[in-house]
Amino acid sequence: MSQTRSDQTRGIQLMTLGALFLPLMDAAAKVLGEGVSSGVIVLGRFGFQTLFLLPLVWSTLYLPKGIELQLHLKRSFSLAFATLCFFTAIQVMPIADALAIFFVMPLLVTLLSPWMLGERAGWRRTVAASVGMLGAVIIIQPGQEAFGPRALLPLCTALGFTFYLMYTRKLARVGENGGGVSALTMQFYSGAFGSLIMGAVLLFMQLFDLPMFALAELEAWQWRQLVLVGFLAAVGHMIITTAFKYADASMLAPFQYIELVSAALIGWWLFNDIPTLNTWIGSGILVASGLYIFHRERAVEGA
Repeated sequence: MSQTRSDQTRGIQLMTLGALFLPLMDAAAKVLGEGVSSGVIVLGRFGFQTLFLLPLVWSTLYLPKGIELQLHLKRSFSLAFATLCFFTAIQVMPIADALAIFFVMPLLVTLLSPWMLGERAGWRRTVAASVGMLGAVIIIQPGQEAFGPRALLPLCTALGFTFYLMYTRKLARVGENGGGVSALTMQFYSGAFGSLIMGAVLLFMQLFDLPMFALAELEAWQWRQLVLVGFLAAVGHMIITTAFKYADASMLAPFQYIELVSAALIGWWLFNDIPTLNTWIGSGILVASGLYIFHRERAVEGA
């Protein structure tokens, strides 16, 4: 179906709203992290997101089987891993800095897609991705005390989310041949399977007494905060999912970087975190590289 200018405008507006909205979820998780482990926050995020989405998918719900089930599980595991790393990262560094490092993700997709998806990236996009990695190095400042090993957490987030996106692409292709898997259904199953995965991981990790997987009795305000994290996750991702119904990914991709500005403002407002000059310079390189990659993808698709 061809897109009208009105559809494209609506898609851009929704993507912008989603990019402004999602850092609120990160902030809610950061507040919780003062007394609740990252593993419990991730379990709450997936669990309550699933409950919020259940009424919307109930009439079309089915049990995935075969390759579709495998992809749902791999996709959910990748997202759970990425979320756990990110929620842990923002406990020890500003949200904007962690998010800036996370935005190496489009570059990783470009570098890994030839092996994972059989997609040809081309030398221009490969070079742009390599240059973008320099932006991440500027933010991380290897050898400096500012971030150090902690910067590995958002990098692991980016890697986990890269696999999540690749499994999403594979799942969409499987769905096309098997009747179609809607974005809302995929989002519901990522929450449902993510809850099961994180529940199992939490129980197993009790053998090792690690702080990020610690279990503790929650107070009433912490339960409310967990519900808020799940609600913000469900609404934020639904907004972005809806945006893709009105406009192409290549048109919407540049607007996801608004999330950096939103995260910086929320971090400054709630936590008095002000991004450093290195963060802004590195972010600029990352954004420029990401935008060029999206531009090349659109040019190749239109050729």
